Order: sequence, then structure tokens, then C-alpha cells
Amino acid sequence: MRHRLPQRLEAGTTIAEVRGVHLSFGAAPILADVTLEVRTGEVLALVGPNGAGKSTLLGVLTGDHAPDRGDVMLDRQPLRHWSAAEQAMRRAVMMQQATISFPFTVGQIVAMGRSPWYGTERAADDERAIQESIGIADVGAFTDRVFSSLSGGERARVSLARALAQRCQLLLLDEPTAALDLHHQETVLQLARDRAAAGDAVVVVLHDLNLAAGYADQVAVLSRGSLAAYGPPAPTLTADLLTEVYRHQIEVWPHPHTTTPVILPSRT
Repeated sequence: MRHRLPQRLEAGTTIAEVRGVHLSFGAAPILADVTLEVRTGEVLALVGPNGAGKSTLLGVLTGDHAPDRGDVMLDRQPLRHWSAAEQAMRRAVMMQQATISFPFTVGQIVAMGRSPWYGTERAADDERAIQESIGIADVGAFTDRVFSSLSGGERARVSLARALAQRCQLLLLDEPTAALDLHHQETVLQLARDRAAAGDAVVVVLHDLNLAAGYADQVAVLSRGSLAAYGPPAPTLTADLLTEVYRHQIEVWPHPHTTTPVILPSRT
């Protein structure tokens, strides 16, 4: 089968979206009437408390969860328009938990990111893409180690390297900073900013509201499966909204140098 290769979209183009998505697991509603656009040239952060539906919404965008109602679009077509390989050519995914059953090395796992391009002219970029991704994710020191021997933070960086090796214009990251130290958290989010500046689209699930405020162009605040707010961080991440969504008193003020919102729980 001859796959339809993606063409690079101009910055500001909608590359993925969900329209009126509803999803339940059994009798439990998880997402309710969620509509959201993902545009090239932007970092979109999905935030909200535990159980709000952030990772599930990301799973809808990746095609891992089929909604009960609503539409999911990728590269201006319904998701079902593309084969699994064609989807993998258009979006790369870093999942929150990576479990590998076989003793693959780090280098082998990163190389798996190139599998969508097997048999296409873009396979000629395999080695360069692999080595660049290993360097960006800072995993070069242990490429010969077996994945199962790594720490949680090291595994997260390997999973990121594999996603980067795909070289897709849409990058979907599910809590990529959860197991990382402060330096690598900042590195990953700066990478997201750099990708957006180069014209890619990045969707990232985050628990840290300050990382979302500092690095995202757009923030989607989810609450109990619904979209509570959407927009640029400063006007969106208000104390009133966050206090209501997180059910805890939240304080927000502008950073004295960058004016980026600084967000902290009240501890008085």
C-alpha cells in the first residue's frame, strides 16, 4: 500500500481539532461537549485537576480513544481518513507511561520512531533524525543500556527522543515533565517552544500551572470533563477560575520581570 505523505502546513493552520466530543467509559462520563483547535506554530497546554479529562482528551487526539459523539480531525481530514501509518506520519505521541516488554536498548527504542517512514523517500533521514533526537533529549550517555534498567526520568527522556525522531509537525506529550528534575522540565518545555517557533504544533498535558503559564501560547483548562476556559495564559489563568476549578484558594500575580502569571496555592 502506498501511503499518502504529509505536506508541511503553514504556521497558524489548524492541524488537529475535536468538535463536540463526548466520551464515557462504561457509565462514567469522561468528556462532555469538548471543542478545541490545535494550530501550527503554537504550544497548547491542557491543564486541570486529577480526573478532569486531560489525558483522555489527548488520547482522543491520538486516536487511542474513539468518542461516543463528535468529530476528530487530523491534517484537515477526519481521523479515520488516515491509516495508522499515515496518522503516525502526521503526529508523534509521548505517553505518560512507557512499558517495554522486551530487552530493547535505548538506541533501538529511539530508532522505532522512524518506523512510519519505512519504505518512503524520507527514510533517508533516519540516522540523522535518530542522532539529533538522542542529543536533544539528552540520552546519549546511555544509548546502549536496556530500557528497563533506566530510572523513571530517564525513561521519559527516551520516550521523548522516540517521539522527536518521528519528525512530525504535531507533537502530543502526556505529562512529559512528571518524572523529570527541574533542569529537564525546563529543557522539555523550551523544546516545545522551539518546535512551535519552527512552525510545529505541540499539545502538552501539564499539572504544573507555572510551566503552562510560562511556555504555552494557549491554555485549555479542563474541569470534570468539560472545557472551563481556553485562551492565552495571562487572561485565562485567573485566580477566580483556578480557585473554582481546583477547589482550593489560588493566588495569581504577574512575574516582576516577564509579567507571566505566577500561580501558587494560598497557604494562609
